[in-house]
Amino acid sequence: MPPATDPETEFERELQIFGDDVDVAIQCFYVWLTVHAAARKNRKVYDLLNRDAGFWNLAIGSIQANSLIALGRLFDRSRDSHNVNRLLKLAELNITIFSKAALRKRVEKRSPNAHQWIDDFMRNVYDPTTSDFKRLQSFVDARRKVYASCYKQLRDKVYAHKERTDISGFVAKTNTRELGRLLSAMQHLYNVLWDLLQNGRKPRLRPLRHSAGHRIERDTRKFLKSLVSPR
Repeated sequence: MPPATDPETEFERELQIFGDDVDVAIQCFYVWLTVHAAARKNRKVYDLLNRDAGFWNLAIGSIQANSLIALGRLFDRSRDSHNVNRLLKLAELNITIFSKAALRKRVEKRSPNAHQWIDDFMRNVYDPTTSDFKRLQSFVDARRKVYASCYKQLRDKVYAHKERTDISGFVAKTNTRELGRLLSAMQHLYNVLWDLLQNGRKPRLRPLRHSAGHRIERDTRKFLKSLVSPR
């Protein structure tokens, strides 16, 4: 039987898994979105995709599927899965992970010269309460409703169970702006939790001003341009 994991190590592991799933969902979604947008706006890109349609349909379809599967993992309610509810419950039940004493130990462990500045650093550290995590849970519950009403059916019926279903109708109804906001919200939650754990900053859920996918869109456009530009 493997040795029991202490709550802090378990939380760090769950947070990393959550962050990895958010990153996969965001990267795949914005690559898929950017390729389709480029094909509509750029005739050379459209011709490129059409010329090797079999490959591109498989590649872009797989990318789209991976995005929705990763998103589904975030909101999965299974007890044995890594999901956002498990992450927040672990934090709420082990709130001493975020105590000033625990943070001080983490900072001193990762910074050899921490003794020179840590006292000043600790003056601005926030001690969270259970109400902070309940507020984060309410934030997630609101996004879960969006996921359940718009994307769960697509993820479950088409991808998770591999049904032989034409997905064009589902995809046509997908609100890409809304899905982008949902993914950005999950990335924002990851950043808030990471900042609380590593820097002791109060978890503030500010309005999201920028898309999480700007860099991915730029890099994808650059890649497509390299494929159609004269060599």
